[in-house]
Amino acid sequence: MPAKVRGGGGSRKHEQNAGRTINSSTSRAVIKMDTSIRSGSQERACNAVVGVRIMGTPRSGTNLAKYLVERYLKTPVVFDRGFWKHGIFPALMNGRDMQYGDLPIVVASKDPVTQLLSWYRQARNDTLFKPSGCLASFLSKPFEVRQDFTEPGRMEYRFRSPSDYWNQFYFAMDALRRAGAPVHFVCYEQLVSCPALSLHMISHFLGHSLPFDVGSAVEIPRHALGASNDVDQTANSAFDQPVYKSSRADLASALARVGWRNANLILRGIDNDVLCATGREDFRKTCREAAGAKAMLRSLVGLW
Repeated sequence: MPAKVRGGGGSRKHEQNAGRTINSSTSRAVIKMDTSIRSGSQERACNAVVGVRIMGTPRSGTNLAKYLVERYLKTPVVFDRGFWKHGIFPALMNGRDMQYGDLPIVVASKDPVTQLLSWYRQARNDTLFKPSGCLASFLSKPFEVRQDFTEPGRMEYRFRSPSDYWNQFYFAMDALRRAGAPVHFVCYEQLVSCPALSLHMISHFLGHSLPFDVGSAVEIPRHALGASNDVDQTANSAFDQPVYKSSRADLASALARVGWRNANLILRGIDNDVLCATGREDFRKTCREAAGAKAMLRSLVGLW
């Protein structure tokens, strides 16, 4: 059975663990983001939303966002029709007019430290990412991203580092938002710890006449959701997937695994304006506060 999370409360152990990544600054960012989407949602309030596109880097919560939006907001989700959900947003044009695919876009993001640790784990499979030895080597070498389901060919991207990919992806999505396209950012940490609030904001962004109730109980799947796209329609059973671990949404846990030295290597490659765009204005301060003895000890013991 899925785990139930009611509104923004903290009664469940799952929510308590994931909620450690959300501090008061993130809450202020959520309110700020809610204000920033009002104009766009008001323009769509009179029009029925026929669907929403969800984009994000790999393992950023796009599958969870799709599950929650389709189940609770009853809105169809598009992933890869037209362009890849993990690719840098293309410069679509019609004459002098910029295009965005004619659907509002929800952008899922995970904090860069937790995100890059997740990519390092996934790179061992040699599918989306090319494996690269130890963590320090992975964080500092050129980073290749491969489209994972097109045949016979596939698109590939190369960046200076994993941090550069995180920067470029979310910078482009913010540029699209600044250009006037209907784009809304959602933090994975917020989606896990306060799903009802996240759904309320998404429903408001989509212009629903009755936004989702922040006091509603929302069920988070107990098993991790398998990767999905708009081409392969056969989905794996939830029970074929590993049990979802809330600690993987926890920044302190990620810092303890990567060590403070590797965390600094990640943060040096991340731009402040992109952190702000994703709703993480005080993330560097949050990292310093979340780093515990384990993170410092791992840095002293050595790089991995």
